[in-house]
Amino acid sequence: MTAPHFFVWGETLQPGLSILLAEEDTHHASRVLRLREGEEITIADDRGAVADAHVIGFPDQRVLALVDAVRRVPRAQPLVHVVLAPPKGDRLTWAVQKTTEVGADAISLMACERGVRDWPTPDRSERTHLRLSRVARESSMQARRPFLTQVGWFGDLREVLSTFDRLTGDRIVMLHESASARLSHVSWDVLPRMVVLLIGPEGGFSPSEVDLAGSIGASIASLGPPILRTETAAVVGATLALARYGRLG
Repeated sequence: MTAPHFFVWGETLQPGLSILLAEEDTHHASRVLRLREGEEITIADDRGAVADAHVIGFPDQRVLALVDAVRRVPRAQPLVHVVLAPPKGDRLTWAVQKTTEVGADAISLMACERGVRDWPTPDRSERTHLRLSRVARESSMQARRPFLTQVGWFGDLREVLSTFDRLTGDRIVMLHESASARLSHVSWDVLPRMVVLLIGPEGGFSPSEVDLAGSIGASIASLGPPILRTETAAVVGATLALARYGRLG
């Protein structure tokens, strides 16, 4: 059985270090996983260090662990960033959860002309960001990933396209059902620094949005004949991109 996995911040992981796990992990560790003294866990710092550790106590009902060994894990390349128009209801949570589990490095939301979800006020957007970041963190732990999937927020497509830089190796792919090229067939001369996948709303990207993406050099590609829901397209697109570069499968 794979050891339970946790994240810590502000610590330099090294053998012999005692670490208190975050308060938000207490319930999961003690009530769900039912960890006991002596049980093995792994701890990552989201900076490339992963520690093998074991539980040594539960002071103030928190988990105290002792680091046994530490290894360095390089970030896999290219990075995969999924940017999607948020679907309604729990489907957005599902999209973040599953896209994180398969290995996407970042997930961001954007407003689209045909979007089905009202763009929230600043107060609501902050709450949504915190909630989705928690989902991504829990899914990163579930998948035993050394790095957290980052959750971000954009305005419209124009802001998304202006954020990434093709000159530094960012490659943008807009997924669109009418495209003749398949995502698996899109190629570049050199290994990208980052692959950015743009996923539209249920009604798809508008013609003006497709033209805008094409005007800055983005590739337009499809996932094949099936018309997928937004959250499904996000997971399938991320999976294909990760598998293509040997990061999955």
